[in-house]
Amino acid sequence: MRIGNNPNNHKKIDLTLKSHRVIIAVYIPNSEGYFAQAFAVFRVCIESLLSTINNDVAISIISNASSTEVNNYIYQLNLDKKIDRAIFNKENVGKMNAIITETRASFEEFITYSDSDVFFDKGWLKQTFEMFRNTPNAGFVSMNPTPSNYSYASSTLLKNIKVLLFKKQKTSQICSFDDLEHFHKSIGKDTTFTKKMYDSNIFCVDSKFNYIIGAGHFCCTIRKTPTLKFVPLDYSTIGVSGGSEAIYLDLPFDKTGLFKISSPKAYVWHMGNVLEEDWVRYKLQSLQGFKENDFSFFELPYKDIAFDSYFIPYFFKDKLISFLRKIKIIK
Repeated sequence: MRIGNNPNNHKKIDLTLKSHRVIIAVYIPNSEGYFAQAFAVFRVCIESLLSTINNDVAISIISNASSTEVNNYIYQLNLDKKIDRAIFNKENVGKMNAIITETRASFEEFITYSDSDVFFDKGWLKQTFEMFRNTPNAGFVSMNPTPSNYSYASSTLLKNIKVLLFKKQKTSQICSFDDLEHFHKSIGKDTTFTKKMYDSNIFCVDSKFNYIIGAGHFCCTIRKTPTLKFVPLDYSTIGVSGGSEAIYLDLPFDKTGLFKISSPKAYVWHMGNVLEEDWVRYKLQSLQGFKENDFSFFELPYKDIAFDSYFIPYFFKDKLISFLRKIKIIK
């Protein structure tokens, strides 16, 4: 039975839309073993994020069956209006299922995916904006140098064939050793790994900004619309990593034909599951008093799938890159 009229009938909704959304999926089920310091790391992640954004950024945090303590923290962030969307999954649905679902539900065209153990440094937002503005064909941007990930950017490589043939550069000419080493340390690699990469060749898009071809997943920003056109509709059966990023992010994006690039300087840092207290204290102090300028990603022109992607099957692009790898043009 219904009595009266719903007051919302025919009511116009005045949405205040933003141009950019940060999505963070977090899985911290307890405070033991591997997760002993994970909540402390996550709090630092959120503190650094809130300190480095402007008014045009919306934030979604997705709890994948995290502990009550973590969920209460996220709930309070939402109550305090520090974030605008909090999602609580009773079961861990996996990283990619969580962030792709939220991406599809978001109005914003630019989406930043971040792990829950990322430190956002001052200027990361502006650097992201500038990389999209300075490289109009960019569709996937990382604010951390990733010179080893060019092999996951077939479309970008093919459109920079002269870079592959004539303009290789040394990583040491572009990146800071410390920036590379910090990331490698956070994922359990030793200095030997960093030195090998630092001495290797690197490919940059053909511009004066030395943006590196290839980008990593732990913190990246994408153009939503072209990417979602190629994301599988089936859900991922993998909790985290294990190739899920390649299936739901790398491959779909590469099919867009847009550029995948990373910054030659680190503006975001991967902290890992152990809090380096002295480093964190120093970095948080450096954010005190910082206020990001007002600018909007709405200023950037809309980009859909690259023109050639409508006519050249991705299969051929992938095969050509494989051939270039076989004849040692790229590794």
